[in-house]
Amino acid sequence: MPYLTSLVQRMTDAAEIADLHARETALAPTRSFIVQAPAGSGKTELLIQRYLGLLATVDEPEEIVAITFTRKAAAEMRARVLEAFADVGAGKPPESDHERRTQALARAALARDRARGWRIDDSPARLRIQTIDSLCAALTRQMPVLSKFGSQPESVEDAGALYAEAARATIELIEAKDAAAEYVARLLDHLDNNVERVEQLLVDMLSRRDHWLRHVLGLRRDDLQAALAAERHAVLARVLTLVRAQLPADAQGELLQIANFAYANLGRPPLSTLPGADDAEGWKALAGLLLTEKDSWRKSLTKNNGFPAGPAHAARKQQALALIARLGESNALCAALADARRLPAAGYDDEQWQVLEAITELLKRAVAQLKLVFQSRGQVDFTEVSQRALLALGDSEGPTELALRLDYQIRHLLIDEFQDTSISQFELVAKLTAGWTPDDGRTLFAVGDPMQSIYRFREAEVGLFLRARALGIGNVLFEALELSANFRSQAGIVDWVNEAFVQVMPEYEDIASGAVAYTESTAVHPRLPGAAVEVRARIAGGASSEAAQVADIVAGIAAENAKQGTTPSIAILVRGRSHLSEIVPQLKQSGLAFRAIEIDRLDDRPVVQDLLALTRALAHSGDRLAWLAILRAPWCGLKLADLHTLAGTD
Repeated sequence: MPYLTSLVQRMTDAAEIADLHARETALAPTRSFIVQAPAGSGKTELLIQRYLGLLATVDEPEEIVAITFTRKAAAEMRARVLEAFADVGAGKPPESDHERRTQALARAALARDRARGWRIDDSPARLRIQTIDSLCAALTRQMPVLSKFGSQPESVEDAGALYAEAARATIELIEAKDAAAEYVARLLDHLDNNVERVEQLLVDMLSRRDHWLRHVLGLRRDDLQAALAAERHAVLARVLTLVRAQLPADAQGELLQIANFAYANLGRPPLSTLPGADDAEGWKALAGLLLTEKDSWRKSLTKNNGFPAGPAHAARKQQALALIARLGESNALCAALADARRLPAAGYDDEQWQVLEAITELLKRAVAQLKLVFQSRGQVDFTEVSQRALLALGDSEGPTELALRLDYQIRHLLIDEFQDTSISQFELVAKLTAGWTPDDGRTLFAVGDPMQSIYRFREAEVGLFLRARALGIGNVLFEALELSANFRSQAGIVDWVNEAFVQVMPEYEDIASGAVAYTESTAVHPRLPGAAVEVRARIAGGASSEAAQVADIVAGIAAENAKQGTTPSIAILVRGRSHLSEIVPQLKQSGLAFRAIEIDRLDDRPVVQDLLALTRALAHSGDRLAWLAILRAPWCGLKLADLHTLAGTD
């Protein structure tokens, strides 16, 4: 690989080429990969290079389908592919090694374009780079009968109003003369006749129906009992696995001795071995011995825990505390023990089943009501589009003509931000690749960062990323690759993030729970002078005081930059939009110019409030409050004392 040799010669820092082999491997056109690409690792460039490389191997450009999750990402990817073609055509010299590689791939793709007569310059739409929502919509348009859409409805980003309408219609079934009325009454009785809460719960469930709908249909009591038993077994098995991983065999025997010492003093029967994966009560008792009521490791033991006071028991108590300290190195074990002690009973009693039956039956009816709302409004959410696209493709036993045609047409599928994949979208990919066989030349390439799954984009399930990496999708098995180089931030920031997040995120991956362990990044850019990250914690003072401090920090940075003659941008990140309600006024008061997109509500702006007051006064001359607001507005500017003189006695 001459490119690899050239790059190795140019780079002096070994950290910069830590993942170079993975990046080169990812371009192999006949192999399927799933790539974990952390923030700042250049995954978009890798996707583009993969796409350009595949273009040089196919007969038609439509054989490659690249899927993104936002229109902006799709537009950016298409633009960068066309830009690579333009750079080659203009003879633009590359400025870096990765640009040299991109241009080489683009040159090969253009050669294929000329040989096959594609004329991509004249028909860029032949590049199938699209969002997954547009792909699903296209599938439903091609099979309107099977998808049960008929005419194509409008897809809406925020379907909350539609969910609320369906939830209210479901609650109104209490007036019906069938079993639905009994189910509604039963649920209302369980929730103290709080109609608003029932409505909100139904709204929340409808927004997440992609998760549970397939399980609710045809659900029986035995099914729920089996699911509960399986979940209990999985939790206990995880505890047992972690204990064995954290403690060698001799220490496990020591834990057994300590537990039996405490149990003897508490009047509990002794243990012959550590509890098994089906012994919930045994693990609950052991968790109670090791953890406090707040689910943290114990730092002291008393007679209530089975360790009486006095010198005769001091040695055993110290032995127990030392072992707990040893176990305390594992946050994952602490969390697993806490889960074990909170496990519910092994089965549902009749009263619980009455409520569960009402919930499951009402959820089915709520989905039916939602479909009626969709039909009457001519609008659907993205989950509905995904589910209807699955209908249009049929199943593995009976694929539709559309599925067979796509199986013939698509040879390479690329998926960006794979951690944002929902269950329906995962099934869609499985159906699109259902006819693929190993070594038939067709490939699946998925790239994403499961560590970013905290954002939960459109009910994404990060466990699907972990599952795909371990088990593949359908008949397609992946080769797993990891990118580690960070091209975005300086070494000081990357090192701080590595140190902080390894303590925050789980120690071990778990597909069932979607737990993702942290993977460290390696900085390409050197450390800059000064502290890369500064933490200023505020314990008291309130939101207003905190906002004032934020404004002072921003003003200080801006003043320092002004002295140096630079004007870099400063970003303020908050947990939620409501947290800016105090910060925005402080920035305005400090005279700091800022740009806030969809943050400052239009009707909160003074000029809009003044215009609304003028409109109300002109529409109704008796609107006293509107007229007072006009007199107070900047175009009149009366003081409060003046207003009192004019209208205080009237």
